[in-house]
Amino acid sequence: VAQVKRGRRKELEYKLDDILLHPVLGYFFLTLVFLVLFFLVFKVGAFLDDIFSYPVDYITGLIPESFGKTLLGHIVGGLIDGIGGGLGIVLPYFIPLIFVLSFLEDIGYLPRVAFLVDSFMHKIGLHGKSVIPLILGYGCNVPSVTATKVIESQRDRLVTTLLIPFVPCSARITIILALSTLFLGPFVGLSIFIVNIFVIAIISAIISKFYKAESPGLILEIPTYKLPSAKITFQKTWLHVKDFILFAWPILIIGSVVLATLQYFHIDNAFNYILKPLTHGLMGLDERLGVTLIFGILRKELTLVMMVQALGVPVEAVNQVLSSNQIFVFLIFITFYVPCISTLGIIWREFNLKIAGISFLLNTLVATILAILARLALSI
Repeated sequence: VAQVKRGRRKELEYKLDDILLHPVLGYFFLTLVFLVLFFLVFKVGAFLDDIFSYPVDYITGLIPESFGKTLLGHIVGGLIDGIGGGLGIVLPYFIPLIFVLSFLEDIGYLPRVAFLVDSFMHKIGLHGKSVIPLILGYGCNVPSVTATKVIESQRDRLVTTLLIPFVPCSARITIILALSTLFLGPFVGLSIFIVNIFVIAIISAIISKFYKAESPGLILEIPTYKLPSAKITFQKTWLHVKDFILFAWPILIIGSVVLATLQYFHIDNAFNYILKPLTHGLMGLDERLGVTLIFGILRKELTLVMMVQALGVPVEAVNQVLSSNQIFVFLIFITFYVPCISTLGIIWREFNLKIAGISFLLNTLVATILAILARLALSI
C-alpha cells in the first residue's frame, strides 16, 4: 500500500489532500479535472484551428488547378499540406494540451494522481511506480519508456513498458481531439479515452498472469501545492512546441512530399492494395487510408495529415468521404496502433529486439481487434 512522506505544509494543504487523495472523492475530482482539461483543450483547439488554418487555405486557393496535376504541382502541394498540417491540424490542439499538462504538473497535482491510483494499479498486477511512466506517456511514449528505470522489479518494468505504447501520446491525443471536435462531438472523443483506460487495465491484468510476482507498495514524496509561474509554464510549453517545430514538423513535411510524389506515380495504390484486406475488409475503412498507417509509424502526427492528403479533401471535409462510424473506427485503431518508430527504438535499446517486436505485434493485434469490434457494434 502506498505511503505518503509529507513535508511541512499549511492546514489548507492537508484538507485539500484529504479530498484529492480520498479513495472515493479523489477519483471523483480526478475525473472532474480531466473532464475540464478535455473540454478546455477541445474549445481552445477549435478556436486556434480557425486562426491557424486561414493562411494555409488562402495560399492553397492561389494555386491553379492545372498546376496541381504536374509533378512539380504535386510536390508543392505536398509541401503546403505538410506545412498546413502542422499549422492547422496539429498545433491548435497540441499547444493547449501541453500547456494544461504543464500547469497540472507545476501545481503539484500529477504526483497526487500517481499516489491516488496506486492501489488500483496493484489490482491489475502493476507496481505503484508504474503510474509515473504511464502518466508521462500522455506527453510522449519515448521518455515514458526511459522512466521505467525507476521500477526495481524487472518483471514490473517489462509489463509497464509493454503497456506504455497503448497510452495515447500528445500526437495521438491531437488526432482524437481534432477529428472528434470536427465530426463526432466531445462526448464521443471522451469515450475513446475511457475505453483506452479500460483496455489498458485488461491488458495489464492479462500480461501480469504470465509474469506472476508480488509488487511492493509505493513510497512517494508528495510535493507542496504551489501557484505556478506563468512564465515557467509558458517556457515548458514552448520547449515542447519547439521540439515539434524542429523535429516532428520537418518529418511531417517530408512525409507529405513523399506521399504526394507516390500519388503522382500511383505507387501509393500498391501500399493501399496490400493493406486493403485490413483497412477495407476487416475495418470497413476507405482503402486509401492504408498508406497513412505506414507513414504514421514514423511520427504519429503524420497520420492525420496523411489521411487528409490521401483522401484528397481538406480536414473539415473528411466527413464527405468517411462516415461518422468510419471516423470512430479509424480513431479506435489509431489510439491502440503501433507506437512511432522512436518508441520502438527506445524499447529495443532498453530491452531487446524481441521485446520491441512483441510490442509491435501486440499493439497491431489489439488495435485491429478493437477496430473490428467497434465496426460490428456500430453496425448493429
